[in-house]
This record gives sequence, C-alpha cells and structure tokens, in this order.
Amino acid sequence: MADNDQKISLTEVRGRLFELIFEMTETESRALKQELEKKHQPEHGQTERRKHPRKKTFIHVDCSGNKCAFTDFIQNISDSGLYIETQMPLFTDQELSMTLSPPGAESPIKIVGKIVRVDSRGIGVKFDELLSRS
Repeated sequence: MADNDQKISLTEVRGRLFELIFEMTETESRALKQELEKKHQPEHGQTERRKHPRKKTFIHVDCSGNKCAFTDFIQNISDSGLYIETQMPLFTDQELSMTLSPPGAESPIKIVGKIVRVDSRGIGVKFDELLSRS
C-alpha cells in the first residue's frame, strides 16, 4: 500500500474507490466485479462447514442499540447472522435492531440480534430468530 494511502481514512479510501468505479466503462466494471468475486471465493477444496452458509453481499443497514445508532454496510449474511464492516465502538453481547433492504425485497427487513464478535474491521451479529426466506 502506498505511504499516502496510510494517511487517509477508510471512509476516504472507499469514497475514492466509488469515484474510480463510477468512471469505469461497463466492460471495466464487469471485469473488476469478476476479479473481486474470484478473490473472495473460498480456496479450492475448502467447503463451508457452517449450518447456515454465508453469502457475500453489500447491503445498506441502519442499526440502533443501547445509546447508539449508525448506518453501515453488511459484508456477508446467512439465515442466522451477518457481518457488518464498521468502525463504531461496539462490544460483544450488545443487542442491535437492524433494518435492511436487500435487492428485490418488497419492503425493508427489520431484525434483532446480538453482537457475538468484534474485530478490527467490524462486528458479527447473531439473529435472535432465523431470517425467513419468504
């Protein structure tokens, strides 16, 4: 990573990425999408061992909890939980109410869950009830 990239915030990095993507031709955008999807697929021979496999995604989510409210993006989701990339100072066992609008959904989905993992990039949330596929 260039020394200059170390000095700007993650929000600025993402903003610049969006600018670059919007300047691409359709062909360049499709090629980048394929390359990124290839990079994020499991290694050859690896299989998902989770009871509810994750699906990579990029869905806007509004969250609220005890004395906090924020908006970020879901990076992956399953029937039992999701991962939100965020820089919010959150802790395990915090309850979150979330509203998300997946592509093709007729109306927003509201769901409650508990933070079960916090790392340097975001949080893992386990739903109180399995996500319905209806």
